[in-house]
Amino acid sequence: MGLLGAKTTETFVDCSISLYTCMVGTFVSIKDVEALQSELKKDYVITKELSTLIGSFVLRCGRLLMVENTALITTKKCRFSASPSRRLPAQWG
Repeated sequence: MGLLGAKTTETFVDCSISLYTCMVGTFVSIKDVEALQSELKKDYVITKELSTLIGSFVLRCGRLLMVENTALITTKKCRFSASPSRRLPAQWG
């Protein structure tokens, strides 16, 4: 894998894990978000599967990668709150 592929994969993994912890954090209290993110990034299975996922995405929809990366990076920088007004309606789960 070239430098561009490695950086793309690294960005995708980082942003996906950040998005995951933000989403989970809106429903449950996470004691140490940074520690959780670090542990998830160190997990071989998670990073391997995310790398495989981004690889297949690039092969199928390479031009959409810019949109996906932009959305993930933006979401990584957003702050989500768990206020009751922003939770899912009861009929959705």
